[in-house]
Amino acid sequence: MRGAVGVGRGLVFQPCLCSTQPSSGRPPRPQAVQSQAAEASEAPAWQHAPRYTPVQRADAPPQRLTLPAERPLGSWEAYRDPLIETIDEPTHADPNSQSEDRIDPEHLPQFVRFFRHASPYIEGHRGRTFVVVIPGAVIARQRLYYALLEDLTVLNGLGIKLVLVLGASQQIDLQLLKRGLEPHYKNGYRITDADTMLAVMEAAGATRTEMEANLSKALAVPMLRRHARSSVDSQQTVNYSPPVRVISGNYVTGMRRGIVDGVDFGATGKVRGVQVDAIQQQLDLGHVVLLSHLAYSVAGEVLNCNAYDVGTRAAIELQADKLLCLTLDEVSHLRLPQWLPLPEARQLLLEHITACRDDDECNIDIANRTIGDKELQRVELDMDSWQALHFPSAVLAAVVSVKKGVKRAHLVDARVDGGLLLELYTRDGAGTMVSADFYEGIRAAGPQDLQAIQELLQPLQDAGIMAPRSRGQLLSELACFTVVERDSKVLACCLLHDLGSAEDGIHCGEVAAFCVHPSYRGTGRGDSLLDYVEQIARQQGIERLMLLTTRTADWFQQRAFTLEGPAHSSCLLPPDRRARVNAARNSRLYTKRLHQLDEYERQSPAGRRIGF
Repeated sequence: MRGAVGVGRGLVFQPCLCSTQPSSGRPPRPQAVQSQAAEASEAPAWQHAPRYTPVQRADAPPQRLTLPAERPLGSWEAYRDPLIETIDEPTHADPNSQSEDRIDPEHLPQFVRFFRHASPYIEGHRGRTFVVVIPGAVIARQRLYYALLEDLTVLNGLGIKLVLVLGASQQIDLQLLKRGLEPHYKNGYRITDADTMLAVMEAAGATRTEMEANLSKALAVPMLRRHARSSVDSQQTVNYSPPVRVISGNYVTGMRRGIVDGVDFGATGKVRGVQVDAIQQQLDLGHVVLLSHLAYSVAGEVLNCNAYDVGTRAAIELQADKLLCLTLDEVSHLRLPQWLPLPEARQLLLEHITACRDDDECNIDIANRTIGDKELQRVELDMDSWQALHFPSAVLAAVVSVKKGVKRAHLVDARVDGGLLLELYTRDGAGTMVSADFYEGIRAAGPQDLQAIQELLQPLQDAGIMAPRSRGQLLSELACFTVVERDSKVLACCLLHDLGSAEDGIHCGEVAAFCVHPSYRGTGRGDSLLDYVEQIARQQGIERLMLLTTRTADWFQQRAFTLEGPAHSSCLLPPDRRARVNAARNSRLYTKRLHQLDEYERQSPAGRRIGF
């Protein structure tokens, strides 16, 4: 299962393909024409990318990713956006046209497969709290913004508790330009004087109002008849309520940043906290909570804060299950892998600090001060330092939130059509995930694990639940074991044997010695380990998994294993394996058919992103 993290036998790095189409000076084409052109273009094949280059700046050539053509679950659209971009006029489809809503009959099997694949994640995410940071650069691009709003509506309908944090940096700059004013920054933070604050409040208010209006938009009647379910005695049959109820207010408290290094930042603020109880009450009522970059001080002042500061603090204090940050080129050029464990993420920060010492655009004093803290215990929580070092705030927010207790943080490129849905409801996602949980410990067993595996299996062997294995037998099978490890402790193990072809010509593999430590059962480790082993089996060309058991059938039946009868007489087992079955144990045979891998899956390590 996916929705979050796992680890493979090596990290998978997202490819970044440079756009070869230069930006033209012609006015933007209508959205319908752009969509047709995008659909007509061929998606390039996936390629492996090297480790990210920390010295590459945000002004690098535009880059994009594409999903493989044989798995068209979503598409990437490349944009070359200046700091302030002309907003395209949205296009509205003919409500009587079904071209947008109708699924091509030849794609129906794929839709069914995707829906079945997503069903565990739909259930796993229901009732969870997700904080989503939407920067102003995404809101300013209407095509991306409207597609994002549709995805947020879907997430709300699937029972996810949403806290949306809206940025407005580009919108503020536009308001300042209309007033004939220039934006001023110092070390990554805006200097907010009295005139700038008027532009800040106007931009924040307009952004919030537009979000509320768009989330109040009813679904198209051809898609859904908006009639309420009413009793026989009820006179009210038509439902005029908005599909998504949005609540906003003074939920963020802050304080003035003050004077730093002789610079008076005016009404620029720092986040002190969020009103956890008030927000949680609204979430429990099914409302979407809308936060902006504005905070309010105890003195009654309105303060201009960083949206990522607000999102990070909200995710930490609400103990959110996920922090999701929408990104553009500022993160894509880093070429981050699909899964970034917290130790790797912290190493990434340290490498960036080292690179900044040789970068003329970075603040050398801050870089030298920061690099002195090798363990990053203090500095990694200091947003001020990283803003000054030109490090993407979204990446820092992900690292800080995970370190402070948020289960997972996701970086999703806003240019992916349906990126949030792909990230949350597919195994491998469409972005980068930062995580610090136990899934990072799934790996192949080594000689050092022999004793731990034997101790883990011994109680089950003593109880007669599992066939006994000697130490010598375990040693000979050690290369076929996979273990879950946390803090150098083996928590679970599984043995996968390649049995070759059965009499019906199907390539078979056997799952055996499957065990989770009693103290860690019911935590999802068994599901993650089984999913990991299934991916290894697929890569080995195994089409059918076999399981012999006497007492643990229920758990495996819930995971799509089917009873085939007594193992010692089943023709589904290859003859040599059937000859070694102990008929006295009267084990039952269970099987599970695995789907064939496509080209992209065959090239990818197993267990990249496992669990919720």
